[in-house]
Amino acid sequence: MVGTTAAAVRWLCAAGDVRSALAMLASGAKAGDAALDVTAWTALVNGCSRSGDVAEARRVFDVMPLLGVAPNEVTYTALMHGYFIHGQREKGFALFEEMGRDGVEPNLYTYKCLIGEWCRLGEFERARNLFDEMPARGIIRNVVSYNTFIAGLCKHGKLWDAAKLLDMMRREGTRPSIITFNLLVDGYSKAGKMSNALHFFNQMKAAGFQPTAVTYNMLIAGYCRARDMTQANRALSDMKERGLEPTKVTYTILIDSFARENDMDKAFEMLAGMERAGIEVDVRTYGVLVNALCMEGNMKDARKLFQSMGEKDVEMSSVIYDMMIYGYGREGSSYKALKLIMEMRQKGLVPNSASYGLTIRVLCKDDKCQEAEALLDDMIRAGLQTSESICQALLDAKARLRGSTDGSFV
Repeated sequence: MVGTTAAAVRWLCAAGDVRSALAMLASGAKAGDAALDVTAWTALVNGCSRSGDVAEARRVFDVMPLLGVAPNEVTYTALMHGYFIHGQREKGFALFEEMGRDGVEPNLYTYKCLIGEWCRLGEFERARNLFDEMPARGIIRNVVSYNTFIAGLCKHGKLWDAAKLLDMMRREGTRPSIITFNLLVDGYSKAGKMSNALHFFNQMKAAGFQPTAVTYNMLIAGYCRARDMTQANRALSDMKERGLEPTKVTYTILIDSFARENDMDKAFEMLAGMERAGIEVDVRTYGVLVNALCMEGNMKDARKLFQSMGEKDVEMSSVIYDMMIYGYGREGSSYKALKLIMEMRQKGLVPNSASYGLTIRVLCKDDKCQEAEALLDDMIRAGLQTSESICQALLDAKARLRGSTDGSFV
């Protein structure tokens, strides 16, 4: 049983019950509970921030001094982090300035928040100034500090700078973590610089870390982006030899890449391997295959795969329906496309504008004006914007029908 109001507030915040914590704190404050220390108030500021109610977090923060409780560096950082994660960065930066004016020294986590936010904005000079300021403030940069900066640099493609930070990290005597190497492997893989990615992959092993499935997925994805399926397969084999089972992500990456290379046999071989491994095949993975089949005009196999999804109780998405409608529209199968749109509507799904537009045009081409007009009305009811070209296609089809009807009496 929780013994004090302060402990109860902290416990409720940790459990995510911010509303009850607020009520308990208000009750305790009203009763003049001396046990309500800065940690209890900070827990509530943090709880409100994480729950998305940053305005309430600020109100709690502002009432603290009125009750004789001064916010500390942890309180400031909790609110600052709340501003950042909910897109109110200007308020977060303003709070940091307020922190300085109030004479509260930032801690390691304060710097992590600020550096991470400046990196997200691509303001690397500002991030670097803060990073360099830390030792002068007596704050020892740890592996998390470095990883935060490296992650930001890699995300924005500043890979050389990220690699230099790894060198700096080692010179300072801070041991890189597996996350450090994964960030660099992923960054270089996404940039298509696979020799560099492999270099850091090997450095990871030399540092005594065993690559995980996540690491291999980064490498495999990189080779697939570079359209080097031979190396992608080698990485997959190496992964298995190390006793690591391919994950859903691994299979989906490979299925997508083989499909893009029009090697559907290999893509379906990967799908079969995924099913044999007992990994649930979701709508995204099926969608990759359905899309590839539709794009190559193989609607027979696309339909088979689409139907198998229903048989396996895979939840359908509007995206995969749109793929099928596009495929049928391209081959001129107006009624098949129309049937799928009607099926979507019955399930509460809304086709996109392209699906409606293409199907209406194909129906008009087949002189099925009544069906096309009904579909246009349904498109409007669905709240989608029609285009001049769709309406013109319907008008042209009606004109053709009138012309052929008039001509039959000549």
